[in-house]
Amino acid sequence: MEYTEIASPSIRQALVRSADANGTLGYRQFLEIALYHPEFGYYRKERKRVGRSAETDFFTATSFKAAFAAILVESSLGLLKQAGIDPAATTWVEIGAEPGAALLDNVDSPFAENRAIGIGEPIDLEGNLVVFSNELFDAQPFHRLVFRQGAWLERAVEISETGLREIERRPEDAEIHDVLPELPDPAPEGYSIDLPTGSRAVLSELTRGDWRGAFIALDYGKTWKAMTHDTPQGTARAYSRHSQSPRLLEAIGEQDLTCHICWDWLEADLADAGFGSLVLESQESFVLKRAPEFVASVFNSRSVVESDLKGQLRQLVHPTLMGQKFQSLSGLRTARSGRDAPS
Repeated sequence: MEYTEIASPSIRQALVRSADANGTLGYRQFLEIALYHPEFGYYRKERKRVGRSAETDFFTATSFKAAFAAILVESSLGLLKQAGIDPAATTWVEIGAEPGAALLDNVDSPFAENRAIGIGEPIDLEGNLVVFSNELFDAQPFHRLVFRQGAWLERAVEISETGLREIERRPEDAEIHDVLPELPDPAPEGYSIDLPTGSRAVLSELTRGDWRGAFIALDYGKTWKAMTHDTPQGTARAYSRHSQSPRLLEAIGEQDLTCHICWDWLEADLADAGFGSLVLESQESFVLKRAPEFVASVFNSRSVVESDLKGQLRQLVHPTLMGQKFQSLSGLRTARSGRDAPS
């Protein structure tokens, strides 16, 4: 496989420090550096990543803030009512908010407080909460596997004087070994799977605190069956200036690196953490079922302001736009975390 040049000496140094004696590092290690290195990591840089302008890399549901904020407020109120929790005694917490662009900034809300925690910032949660995230879990490091000649191999990154290249080796990381028994064996030659283990790690951070209330995550993902049987090329890709690329080793720190999350994993982990009433649904279904009052008010109005909201709502729910490409996972925890609550 051809080599990719490393433009920055500081990036090379960081990669070399993390590599083993053979000059290789797993993809999860590589991604932790490329995405979260304090100096040059993609999510550490002071730049605008999300939006619909030519200078940004991608847009998300939060790019349609006027409609999306109203939808999340109404859906959160419904979940809190289901849990018997007073919104006025509840804090709204957005995890993974872009700097200066939290969803409920400058928005009237019924909650006691609105908080925003950026990607990679420390997470400390307690009390009555609505914990919301939008495309947080797909922004976490992952492992890459490929089936070759009767065995699953780990894709890794080799660093040399020439640059970086992808290699294949026997799996070394404990996270991969934990998943190996669940993988299809045999699998088609060259079948690739990207394991979103980082998403489970960040979910563990979110659920370990002594809090109760609602959990809402919007993201893109697949079932375990779909990942292991329906996506032979894997799901990892890079995003830059609204273009998608399979070249993950290029432009380190300048492009987003992501893969689909596994909804089955997150559902199971939430259940283990004491969450019930778990619902996985398309973003279209989430909006229409969880925010019916807002949807009705927008489509029944003829004002100019509502006309703009109609356009935003269409982007969020239309099946060929964002409605079916993204999913929502929501749930409730009505008692304190069993792992952290005092006995």
